[in-house]
Amino acid sequence: MQIRFGTSGWRGIIAREFTWDRVNRVVDAIGLQLQREGRNSIVIGGDCRFLSPELAESTADRMAGYGFEVKLAGGPCPTPVLSHACIKGGHGGVINFTASHNPPLYNGIKFSPWHGGPADSDSTDSIEKIIEEGGKPENGRGSVTSSDLRIDYSLDVQKYLNPDVFRDSGLRVAYDAFSGAGSGLLDRILVDLGASVRVINGTRDPLFAGRQHPEPGESGTADLALQVVSSGASLGVATDGDADRFGIIDENGNFVSPHDFLPLLLNYLVEVKGYTGVAVRSVTTSSLLDRIALDHGLETVVTPVGFKYLGAEMLKGNVILAGEESGGLSIMDHVPEKDGILACLLAAEMVCAGGRGLAAQLDDLWKKYGRVHLSRVDLRLEDSLRDRITGHYFESDPSEIAGLAVRSIDRTDGIKMILESGDWILIRLSGTEPLARIYIQSDSAGKRNDILEKVTAGFCRTGNSE
Repeated sequence: MQIRFGTSGWRGIIAREFTWDRVNRVVDAIGLQLQREGRNSIVIGGDCRFLSPELAESTADRMAGYGFEVKLAGGPCPTPVLSHACIKGGHGGVINFTASHNPPLYNGIKFSPWHGGPADSDSTDSIEKIIEEGGKPENGRGSVTSSDLRIDYSLDVQKYLNPDVFRDSGLRVAYDAFSGAGSGLLDRILVDLGASVRVINGTRDPLFAGRQHPEPGESGTADLALQVVSSGASLGVATDGDADRFGIIDENGNFVSPHDFLPLLLNYLVEVKGYTGVAVRSVTTSSLLDRIALDHGLETVVTPVGFKYLGAEMLKGNVILAGEESGGLSIMDHVPEKDGILACLLAAEMVCAGGRGLAAQLDDLWKKYGRVHLSRVDLRLEDSLRDRITGHYFESDPSEIAGLAVRSIDRTDGIKMILESGDWILIRLSGTEPLARIYIQSDSAGKRNDILEKVTAGFCRTGNSE
């Protein structure tokens, strides 16, 4: 069974694919690659999943034995905090034990090189080759220093905030930490800024309080929505297990899709904070972002799915916002990695600065720019379905889909079929789970639903629709 890196690291079911021996093989390959690059320091940490803290400590000792100066997170640590520590300390990379939003039985290793963002394909291909060859680093005399990496992060992240708008705002926030590493960090920053915060699922639980899909999407934030309504909160926020993804609930208890939040945030960053530069989004993210960027005279860059592509654009500089539909974003010269904590803080600032909830702000945005309706359906990939999708779509140029004429095709990631109406359908395979994802975008909710019904009629539908 070969070890393969997806769009965000190597993941597997604990004790089946993800075993201690296989972890050591991956760690050794990363160590050898870093030695070949002349790098001798590394940041190591993990989230709240089964074995993440123990594997982080064991890996720290292992890497020190290879001569590395190791900065070890002193407890469960969010992914963006580890990236921040790597950049701030000038380290050679990050080994992060996390499976992000995957089911509880999974764990994984996410490797980030010196820039703190996700490793690109060339880097992970090299690591895979070293694993197959059984390569190991040379021994040496390193050291392990353990500390709370969240302290420096919590100070530095606030340079992207305006603390004055929080004062006397009466902001009340409900926060679902998803039993993960964001607990005790995001809520503490909000409290220090002057907000009142109610935390749910704030204690470490590798079973995610019974959640089989610990992802802060619409279904995953249903309990949070109830908390917002019952408590009269101004806002509901959520982060997943490693706090790289975000979920937002407005003042009415409704889920704010990233397709809507990202354009709203871009507009705020430009009009209120005066930021300029490029807007970056993944190909599966709503094109409402493009309309707002165009109105402000800004360029939009569209990337394949995976924050390694958005992070690469951030490394070029001059990026206002980089975001994707799965609940990941970063801004400006912050870490070139998803940061759910920063996303939630910015949502809170927008409520304080606007003096109104996000639902009211979105109404104004839609009146000016129109509304885009986008849905996603996840299909479990059995062999027959994989063969069907590959043959009908990936290995051919379809002229129609579900009786709808295809005007043009975009293969930036998967296959995106633009219809005569201007609506589009995108089919791609997940890089982290055995799923096919189908995306539908239309300016009309009715048309979107009609297209969705036609496209999925021949498939055995599982998963979620947002």
